[in-house]
Amino acid sequence: MNDLVNETIDKYYRNNNESDYLTKCREQFLIPEVIKKFSDKNNMIITNVNFGEIWPSSKLIFEYEDYIKGEFEVTYSTTLMLSKLAPLFYLQHEFQVENRDANRTVPTLEGFDTQPYNTKQQEFEDCVKEYFSKKEFIELSYSEMNEVVCGLDFKKDVTFFGSQVTVENALFFDLLEICPD
Repeated sequence: MNDLVNETIDKYYRNNNESDYLTKCREQFLIPEVIKKFSDKNNMIITNVNFGEIWPSSKLIFEYEDYIKGEFEVTYSTTLMLSKLAPLFYLQHEFQVENRDANRTVPTLEGFDTQPYNTKQQEFEDCVKEYFSKKEFIELSYSEMNEVVCGLDFKKDVTFFGSQVTVENALFFDLLEICPD
C-alpha cells in the first residue's frame, strides 16, 4: 500500500483524529484555472458533484461533446476524484453508446478505464496530471483504489461499506459517518 495512503488511514481511522477529519472535509475545492480553461476551450460540461458539501473528497465529472458519424454516436466523460484527507487523486475515463443489438437487454453499452478512449481525453488527462504533479499530488491507480484495507474497526452501526473497506472508501467517502447530511 502507498505510504501516504497508509499514513492517512492510520491518522483518521486507527488514531481516531475526527477533529482534523472534519476540518479537512470542510475544505472546498475550486477547479484550477488551467483545467477550467481547457474545459471551456473544448466545450466540456463540468459537474462538481459535491461542491459545498462537507465531505472527504471532491468529485468532478467532465463531459465532452458527443462524437457522431453516421449512425454511430458515443458520449465520453472523465471523472476526477480528489481526496481532501491527503494529496491524492484518481482519474477515470468513460464512454456510452446506444446498444443497437436486436437481442439487447440494456439500451446502452458503457465502459470505464484509467486509459483514455480518444485524444481529447488524453489531452485532458495530461493537463490534469501536469497540474496536480506540480502541486505534489499522487495519482492512484484503479488497483490502488480497490485495495482492501485490513484491520479497521468501526462502530457497530457503521455498515454501509461492508466488511471489506477499500482505499477508495477510506479516502473518498465518509467512512466514519460523521459528516453532516
